[in-house]
Amino acid sequence: MHSKLLLLLLLFNIVFSQNYFEAAIGKNFDSYTARSLSLSSSSQIIETSGFSILFNPSNLSRGTDTGFSFTGSNILDSRFERRGLVVKDSFGDFLAESDYVKNSSIFNYSSISMKYNKIIFNYINAGLGFSFSPYRSFDFSYIEEVRGQLSSNDGQIFSRDPLLGYHRFSSKGSQKVLGFGSSIAFETNSNIEGAIGLSFNSILSGDILESANVDTSLAIGIIVTEDSNKLSSLPDYDISYSLGASNFVVIGTNITYDKYLFSLAYQSGTNIDKSIPTQDQELLDSIADSYQSNDLGLNILDFHKTIKTSKIEVPQKISMGFSILDKEYNGYSLVLNYELNNYSFNSLKSNNRLSLGVEHYTINEIPLRFSIGYKQSIFSPYISSITSFSAGSSFKYKNFIFDYALQYQHSKYSYPDLFLVEGEFRPDLDIVNDSNLIFLGTLTYSFN
Repeated sequence: MHSKLLLLLLLFNIVFSQNYFEAAIGKNFDSYTARSLSLSSSSQIIETSGFSILFNPSNLSRGTDTGFSFTGSNILDSRFERRGLVVKDSFGDFLAESDYVKNSSIFNYSSISMKYNKIIFNYINAGLGFSFSPYRSFDFSYIEEVRGQLSSNDGQIFSRDPLLGYHRFSSKGSQKVLGFGSSIAFETNSNIEGAIGLSFNSILSGDILESANVDTSLAIGIIVTEDSNKLSSLPDYDISYSLGASNFVVIGTNITYDKYLFSLAYQSGTNIDKSIPTQDQELLDSIADSYQSNDLGLNILDFHKTIKTSKIEVPQKISMGFSILDKEYNGYSLVLNYELNNYSFNSLKSNNRLSLGVEHYTINEIPLRFSIGYKQSIFSPYISSITSFSAGSSFKYKNFIFDYALQYQHSKYSYPDLFLVEGEFRPDLDIVNDSNLIFLGTLTYSFN
């Protein structure tokens, strides 16, 4: 019964996303476990596995568990994008959106972590953690089918909109992060427990491959020649650029009084250098110059080119959280989390993120998790603020725990046509509807 309820609620889960913009700077991950994702990515207060070193390493020692535990997660990121134009409905005499391209793609990401806990001096819980996971993803795929027009006489049978070719764009690549951390926790005789932790996280270098081309390999040559004005005149290209290595430090603490948990974490900021060959930079500049007649889209294009070709800033982050614990089931009755991401560059906007989540256990000891979140967009004013709803559950068998969460994401924004066609009469901006369906599964095994 609970699984049917989860599925019903997930149909209404909405998170505003912006995959094309995120592909320019890399889409980061706010959660590496399903439990954290289902509670609105309140990772700095929820995460107690080895992945906690990326958010709040003091959580390594929270609780009374000892020994080794391993956690592995897999993320399936299914994306669906529609691009269309605002047109006038000839029947209802009102404005409507008409889609001209639809794309779907699935990307897969995996991560692992380990932690070890040992009680020393009878009242101190010492913890060590390790994690290896994706840090930023630059994956994006776009395929636009281009069709022409042919006139026909009565009685003739053939396609009146023959296939001319495809406009193809893709970006592939990612960066990994390798983290190590430790923490110590203590208990007192007055129902007070506390912990402090520190972690060092190394962002590994990576390579990004980007390509764009007009593919006419499947079309009939004479048709392409006659209708070539419907294909983009932008040049085909294949470019690659390198992302440098970097690192950041996270320090965190948490205090538990009776069933109330307070946590605080700080992450240092850093920069990731981006190396683009001169000839590739000149090519990207020439493509942007082709849109000079697009008055409404110039600011958006300049903004996107700036964040795409500049170094990537990892923001300074401060997180504060509060939770009412369910000690009977080692759960969270209520979770509140606040996060501040501070950017020093002018391009990306500093933003706040708020999360509210609940976890309820049924009589069969099966958890039901729901949450709501709010986040200001770093791409403001081109992308609006973000509202999210999430849900998930889990089941346990002996020393195995499997958590799962689903999340549906959607955003709507304006952007110029990716493949400019000379002489084409159309609005300056397309309407982009961008959706995600994310499934995150996490398997944890404890040796204690």
